[in-house]
Amino acid sequence: MSFKTDEFEDYKLVIAGLDNAGKTSALIALRQKYNFYERVKNLKPTIRIDYSSFRFLHTRVNLWDMGGQAKFRKIYIDNPIYFTETDCLYYLIDIQDELKFQESAKYLYNLLEIYRDLEYKNEIAICFNKYDPKYKQNPDFADRAAMIKNLILTQNQDMKFVFFNTSCYDISSISRAISHSLNKILNLEEVSSELNRLVSNFYCNYAILYTDSGLIISDCYRDSMDTREFENVISNKLNDDLEFFQRLKDEQVNIDDRVTFSNESAEYVKRYVIESGQSNNVFYLGISAPPQRLNEIKIELEKAHPILETTLQ
Repeated sequence: MSFKTDEFEDYKLVIAGLDNAGKTSALIALRQKYNFYERVKNLKPTIRIDYSSFRFLHTRVNLWDMGGQAKFRKIYIDNPIYFTETDCLYYLIDIQDELKFQESAKYLYNLLEIYRDLEYKNEIAICFNKYDPKYKQNPDFADRAAMIKNLILTQNQDMKFVFFNTSCYDISSISRAISHSLNKILNLEEVSSELNRLVSNFYCNYAILYTDSGLIISDCYRDSMDTREFENVISNKLNDDLEFFQRLKDEQVNIDDRVTFSNESAEYVKRYVIESGQSNNVFYLGISAPPQRLNEIKIELEKAHPILETTLQ
């Protein structure tokens, strides 16, 4: 963490990349979840830096959306102070724009030189952005991502990386990417163990714990699920849930639970309210399971409240 305030710990998350890499579009999609397409389509380039923040439990996450135009990139490179006290760096690469791969790799190299001087030790999250659903099964895009990944790892063996395919047309991909770094703030071993137990004992497709703003706290999936099944089935369900949670929040509607049925499975969502100091935090636990096990699962999810309370207060 960078430093503490009276109420929250501050967490600095820097998002960088070339102009038109989709940095701001991804953040808008993550925040809004639905009806954002016109706003994204008419976006203008970020001027210098766009600052924003949001609360994640006891942490204030400060987002630094770094404008990607060449004139701004030069300012950043010449003034490393912009990158001090970074807790996590996300670097977005437009996977659709092959002509800019070399330029993007060079800018990443310059940024990493600064972070080496700053003795940055955390992971760097590389997002192959604009990896839209229609390209997920395209071998050319898979080859592009593999080539860039290999280049980055070969040139930077002293640093730690994690890679994601993201798209503003697949909100769950952005949520999973951002959640990856934020979850390091929490001690999630007990929660993860509980989700694994549910998936294993009740033959669930998945169990996912979300914040009410749609960030994924912890998730567990059926071991036998292949990549294509995840992309075609689970991602769509996650996107539906994320939009649903955002509508509940926007319309100030509270529900205790919800159940729907699809493809021989029951999709169940339970709401938890965890008291924390003088405020309450809302979480949702979504689970996909055989319909005949649903009543048993509801009982188990009632028992999970103390575990969540201990971890998430």
